[in-house]
Amino acid sequence: MPHNTNVAKPTKVVIIGASGTYGEGILARAEEIGVEAVVVTRSPHKFQDVKPTTTIVEAQLDEEEKLRGALAGCEGVISALGDDRRKRPKTHNLPHVWNAMKAVGVTKYIGMGSGAMMMPGEKRGAFQRAVHPLLSVLKFFGIDFLEQNEWERDSLLKGEHGAEGITWVLTRPVRPTKTPFVGASVHKNRRGRINCSIYDHGDFCLYCVASSEWGKLAPHVSSGQQPKRR
Repeated sequence: MPHNTNVAKPTKVVIIGASGTYGEGILARAEEIGVEAVVVTRSPHKFQDVKPTTTIVEAQLDEEEKLRGALAGCEGVISALGDDRRKRPKTHNLPHVWNAMKAVGVTKYIGMGSGAMMMPGEKRGAFQRAVHPLLSVLKFFGIDFLEQNEWERDSLLKGEHGAEGITWVLTRPVRPTKTPFVGASVHKNRRGRINCSIYDHGDFCLYCVASSEWGKLAPHVSSGQQPKRR
């Protein structure tokens, strides 16, 4: 179903990973619709032209005291951390983020996984059926492209590594584009279009901070309205 934050939007959010491709779209959409954004980054020089509604906080994501200060008064955290299998940004950082959130009473977390990532009980769609055999071969040789995303998923599902008590949504876009905002389409049990505008995805993330509609789910997110069923 198409979503946009004209229906529901938060007042103030923290964004981590805002300098990445999808993070750029989340921040741009927050600024466009007037949501206060607190960007936590170790590279503040990347954010020279932000709007007055955006605050830049220089911090490493394992500095929990700084994170607690940045989180004060926010409704939730949106993470666009990447899935680099060598640097392992999620494994190293998210336990600190989740601990800092709970310390200041913030429990809404919106994360981002891979379109190829599976959820318990989910049947593989055409995209996943095509991709998983290749991923299995690579994993045999010690290359696991899903490790970071699956670690985040499992931590949230099981309430481990600081994720206990967190209210979460995991989005699963596939191919990012910078096409104009049209409104995200989200699908619970089936794959939508492959392309996902970073602005449509950002809009949906903001919606999820303010809404409980997609709690404990990992919807597929794409762009544009769903085709009508015949």
